[in-house]
Amino acid sequence: MEGLCLLTVLLLLLWPPETWEVPKPLLPTKISGEPAVVHLGSGTEQGPVTVMTFNLTKVTRVTSSFELRTWDPEGVIFYGDTNPKDDWFMLGLRGGRLEIQLHNLWAQLTVGAGPQLNDGCWHQLKVKNQEDSIFLEVDGDEVLRLSQVSRPLTGTTLPEMKIAVGGLLFPPTHLHLPMIPTLDGCLRQYIWLNEPGHTVPSSHPLQGACNPEAQSGTFLPSGAHTVFSLKGEVSSASFCLDGLWVRGKELDMDRSLSQSKNIWTHSCPRSLNNSTNTPN
Repeated sequence: MEGLCLLTVLLLLLWPPETWEVPKPLLPTKISGEPAVVHLGSGTEQGPVTVMTFNLTKVTRVTSSFELRTWDPEGVIFYGDTNPKDDWFMLGLRGGRLEIQLHNLWAQLTVGAGPQLNDGCWHQLKVKNQEDSIFLEVDGDEVLRLSQVSRPLTGTTLPEMKIAVGGLLFPPTHLHLPMIPTLDGCLRQYIWLNEPGHTVPSSHPLQGACNPEAQSGTFLPSGAHTVFSLKGEVSSASFCLDGLWVRGKELDMDRSLSQSKNIWTHSCPRSLNNSTNTPN
């Protein structure tokens, strides 16, 4: 036994110390049963899910945090402003990575940072304004620090700040680098400007990335389309299309079929069998 313990000690001494670090566990993926789950793509006409107003004279810390889950590579997570013409901020995704766009009297910039987040896992995000700097954290790690780009917002004489979740308060073309605003993403455990009392309309029923059964490839990003090409003299295809979502809304295939002559598929039957004679 003593020899075994001695061997263990020797192995620990010879093993590189950097390998001792235990990898960070992924956030749990359980969604069902949690009341405060928000689907970012459920706004109307590519608009925000909700707009909150904050009295900046009462805000003591300008920090917002939340958990995000998505497979979508592009869209707006949240937007904030004190004046949509001269003082606004946007956090979104482009190519699956976080992007900040900032416009005020001190800076006008667009910058991307952090790891790929459109992997279907929950990621914890935190955005903080402190003095003249903005900090961005992902899963507890600081991924971006922008200095001399702002002014302290706490105790300011400005009357209020608006925060739009899942959309913008002006047309997407007004961004420094335009993007598709609608994001098929899900938020939970959110705190806005360090005030946990502010709530956002929850998604019921759970849809898009908020659906616990959703997997990669089960949605089409806004503006995307599919093309099926069948070649040969004798070609046939039989498939079942279930749960098609367009701009965050589920498409009723039977209703669409009755209104268009260009749709030739029906919604799925309650139980599928292996017979090739069953129309799908």
